[in-house]
Amino acid sequence: MPGPASLPAWSPARGGPAFRADPPWGSDGGQEHRSRPLGLLAAGTTHDRPPPATRAADLPRGSRMIKEGAHTYVDGQGPVVPFTGKYAVKNEDPFAVIRAGWDAAGISGAYRPLRVEFELTDRCNDTCKSCGMGAKPLADGVTLSDTQLDRLVTEFADVALSSVAITGGEPFVASRQLYRFMDRARGTVDIGKITTNGIWGSEKRCAPTFERLVNAGLLENRIFVPLLMISIGEQTTPLEYVARIIHHVVTQFTDRELNLAVSSLADPADRKHRVYELLALYEQMYGDFPHDRVHSTMRVYLENERLEDQAPISRPGNTTVTRWMRSCYDCFAPTVGTYVLPCALMKANGDLYSCAAFNVPEKLGFGNLLRESFREILDRVNSSAYVRTVRAGHGLKGVGEVVPPSVTDRMTCDSFCGSCKLLINRFEEATGQQEPGGRLPTFIPLQDLSVRGGQRA
Repeated sequence: MPGPASLPAWSPARGGPAFRADPPWGSDGGQEHRSRPLGLLAAGTTHDRPPPATRAADLPRGSRMIKEGAHTYVDGQGPVVPFTGKYAVKNEDPFAVIRAGWDAAGISGAYRPLRVEFELTDRCNDTCKSCGMGAKPLADGVTLSDTQLDRLVTEFADVALSSVAITGGEPFVASRQLYRFMDRARGTVDIGKITTNGIWGSEKRCAPTFERLVNAGLLENRIFVPLLMISIGEQTTPLEYVARIIHHVVTQFTDRELNLAVSSLADPADRKHRVYELLALYEQMYGDFPHDRVHSTMRVYLENERLEDQAPISRPGNTTVTRWMRSCYDCFAPTVGTYVLPCALMKANGDLYSCAAFNVPEKLGFGNLLRESFREILDRVNSSAYVRTVRAGHGLKGVGEVVPPSVTDRMTCDSFCGSCKLLINRFEEATGQQEPGGRLPTFIPLQDLSVRGGQRA
């Protein structure tokens, strides 16, 4: 398999307000080198029993921030070590627990998501010019209504969904809806991840916000250790806010209670990351940075079709689709630890996609969860010959049986998602059948409309 050093920055599983990604190799989306995580757990380390819970004061000095890829657990491919990895689980056989839920709910098929990442709102307090989520100003965006959020809890319960990731926009500009959803979801679906720019990290708001999160059920997950992911890059959130949030997490919670990640985003033209400013500031404010409690996610910005005014983004090089296919991981195999797969994406308008990637191909959109049942949408996903081929072939490489190298060697793009988009079109040409995805309804009944700018539209 070609090494990631020569591949452009990539993009599966959503990782922050400007980039949806969680690659199987090291920092910076595979651009730099295959980085080895340092600290308590080195890459490939296994344990006969879970490691003890740690606080920042217990950690060795001189460690490096935890990098991605150290703890990837795929269903049926070896034991799972609880409480390891950015998306850690709480027990040794999470897949058995998840499968039992599916069986009880009568959910079958090649595609069964472990997680849905959903946009609670597309409103944001910030105006990042390269925002990968296409977030809108506070006055223009929409937030899911109480009725819609209650519907989501019901639909998630009906298909025994194990976890959700809550994103935006900025979820904390809709804090009332955030806490309400968490409270309704407790005992039904885990809050696996909350992504934020840290705007609530002021001295006045930080501790009370954590108290409200805990009261809403953040620590009551059944399967997953919850993850708080803070994005830095073009965001204008003061880095002292981010440092304060980090300090609160590592001093008030163990790594068995709450995981923490910093998603550092850079322009690919200069690849400058603000994470180094953050490290220096934290040490000025609090002393040694708690490297072994903070998971590092380093990315570059990508163009977003949802932003008409986005500044042009230059990404180095083009790679053949064949190489992307060979390097693709098993994106629809049940996976925890480094990332959670399969992970669906629901946008703020209710459109549901089978993949939570940045700029996910429209043909992976299979329905609207605010209008249709989750079961109906899953049936539609599983009727997709393309999805079944990717699942059976353990990633995009499986499509090679339908779209051969003689075709893909002559196609180039700059990401896994770009190659997936090209492959779907060629797959349809080769099979002579139109895929069931990509024809999402745009009409939403009036009573189901989201809340716009804090008021019902």
